[in-house]
Amino acid sequence: MKNAVIVLPTYNEKENIIRLLDAIQSQRYRLNGTKLSVLVVDDSSPDGTGEIVHEYSQKYPNVQLLNGTKKQGLGTAYIRGFKYAIERLRADVVFEMDADFSHNPDDIPRLLTEALNGSDFVIGSRYTFGGSIPDNWSGLRKANSKWGNLFARHIAGLEKVKDCTSGYRAIKANLLKQIDLDKLGTKGYAFQINLLHKALKKGARVSELPIHFTDRTHGKSKLRLVDIGEFIFNSIVLGLSRLKPLFYFLLALAFSLVTTLLIISAATSGLISLQMILPVLITGFSLVLTIQGIFTLVWMLYAWEDPEDVDRHKSPKEFYQPQRSFTALVPARHEEKVIKDTIKAVNNINYPDHLKEVLVLCREDDQGTIDKAQEAIEELGQKNIRLIVFNSFPINKPHGLNYGLKEAKNEVITIFDAEDEPHPDIYNIINTVMIRDQVDVVQSGVQLMNYRSHWFSALNVMEYFLWFKSGLHFFLRIGNVTPLGGNTVFFKKQWLEKIGGWDEKCLTEDADIGIRLILAGAKTRVIYDEQHSTQEETPTSVAGFIKQRTRWNQGFLQIFIKGNWCKLPKLRQKFVTLYVLLSPLIQAFLLLYAPVAIWVAFTQKMPMVVSLFSFVPLYLFFLQILVYIVGLYVFAKAYKLRFPFWMPLKVLLTFYPYQFILMSSSFRAFYRIVFNKDSWEKTLHANGHRKMTELPLLAEVSMNNAYVK
Repeated sequence: MKNAVIVLPTYNEKENIIRLLDAIQSQRYRLNGTKLSVLVVDDSSPDGTGEIVHEYSQKYPNVQLLNGTKKQGLGTAYIRGFKYAIERLRADVVFEMDADFSHNPDDIPRLLTEALNGSDFVIGSRYTFGGSIPDNWSGLRKANSKWGNLFARHIAGLEKVKDCTSGYRAIKANLLKQIDLDKLGTKGYAFQINLLHKALKKGARVSELPIHFTDRTHGKSKLRLVDIGEFIFNSIVLGLSRLKPLFYFLLALAFSLVTTLLIISAATSGLISLQMILPVLITGFSLVLTIQGIFTLVWMLYAWEDPEDVDRHKSPKEFYQPQRSFTALVPARHEEKVIKDTIKAVNNINYPDHLKEVLVLCREDDQGTIDKAQEAIEELGQKNIRLIVFNSFPINKPHGLNYGLKEAKNEVITIFDAEDEPHPDIYNIINTVMIRDQVDVVQSGVQLMNYRSHWFSALNVMEYFLWFKSGLHFFLRIGNVTPLGGNTVFFKKQWLEKIGGWDEKCLTEDADIGIRLILAGAKTRVIYDEQHSTQEETPTSVAGFIKQRTRWNQGFLQIFIKGNWCKLPKLRQKFVTLYVLLSPLIQAFLLLYAPVAIWVAFTQKMPMVVSLFSFVPLYLFFLQILVYIVGLYVFAKAYKLRFPFWMPLKVLLTFYPYQFILMSSSFRAFYRIVFNKDSWEKTLHANGHRKMTELPLLAEVSMNNAYVK
């Protein structure tokens, strides 16, 4: 049975409290089995409200009194009440409610049902469609209410919510447990916006139900001028905290602007000329972009430049006896279309059952995925496959992984995304590599497969192919550092526990954890061959692709700002990491620079050497197109797929539009960083890689079941 607790802060409410408690008690029979309790938090009311409640509670055990020694404010009363409701009364849902009949007790069942059906934070809203405030309020009071709410929405950054200041709420206890209530820093009515702000930062699902707010008929309002001042001050503080990255951005922009104005001033005064400035600027930009372009081509081609090194990092041909035990974490959210096939694919990995387990990680509000996962588990009938359902925050992949880490029983932790198709021999491969090479972390290959599904799919597939086949080996060899992939990466559990698991605030938790593990001293190995790569699909739409790439780029910028890469001991490690983190932005500027370089070369008088040099980044850009075309042919041959004769033309025609999408994603990520938008944008999957008719490599069941040790 679920427990709902209504927290009622009171101060001098003797004229209302008995009638209100009776009205709340009448709702107990409309709650479909949910236990309803009332916790009155009284700040030693001089009018005897506390004594009245105490006497009432003798008759009704579901009513309790929490006494205070003095009046400390609405926020303080709610914090005390929340803690008591969660710790002592074992509440699942906690209500906020005024004690003056401004909030209709008849709305309790509606708010409770909404909270139990998936919402984390339910607001009885005066300003959503169907809600209202009293008609008899004066124009000044109506303006005060509406403008106060607008102030909170747009200054404090709560735009998504229409009624930020409502005091009629139903909140999941699990959400409140994730918030440090003592650090909300408010005593009065500003508590409402601070709590809502923290809930939204945790990724809470907020919903609003219309209510009719009524004016009190007895007693006096407790709102004071000091409360209004605190409300305004906290709204501004929340707004400034949101705009802190913007402040630094504007500072950098101002510096650039001042520098530009100084140069223009010097040019107009005759100290320097435009003919002097332009060549310097063009040469500088060209040099930076040339270095970036050459470095990109080098890592792309590394697998063919040093094939012997790549061969040394291929999967072993013979396997050691199974020794390591594996726990596969499969985080899934709204993955009804793919999760059953993935669970079956992970279960089909060829390894002793007692040395492997699968944990499917779902949040309780995702009933569709939960049902499909449960179906697959029941069909397979395996005791080593468990469905882990949780309801904590924030709502993102790294939080789910940390939850799974606590539940994992085995010594090696791996991750498979909800659409993955791992090779049946992957555990044998990792077991052999970990024992043979004495390593702590192993990154294996991941490959997108549906290269003909969308106009951008072939280029997206090539990015993965070149990154895992060539790039990761290059970065590990040259810089002794590599950002890990989001799945098919294997960790010794002890190392994950040592560094505290995944960073739940980082949108590229995989790259971040790779850097932190190297700093902690973990030994990392990359292995790759086409046959044993985990197969995935490209995003289902351009919008989905932009969201996915935005998340990656924003995560890279988060890691850059976080600064752990600065602690890497070697300069080359820092350089390689810096390149990986900032490369998407640099690539975006390269795309913008291409037409500028052409315009400058043909319209401006500059030294011949500068004009020619300005074209170098453009030549490197076209070389990348050539690498993609040849690489796509190699990919198709490696996976025994058809390479249509028109594919080079398609790559040529779509390469620039594809780069434009990457550029848009980079700038969108930068925008989200500046404005502190860090929500996790979900990428949908449709089993496109499993619908392909030609997947011979994965279809080939391993013929190598003999162990050498």
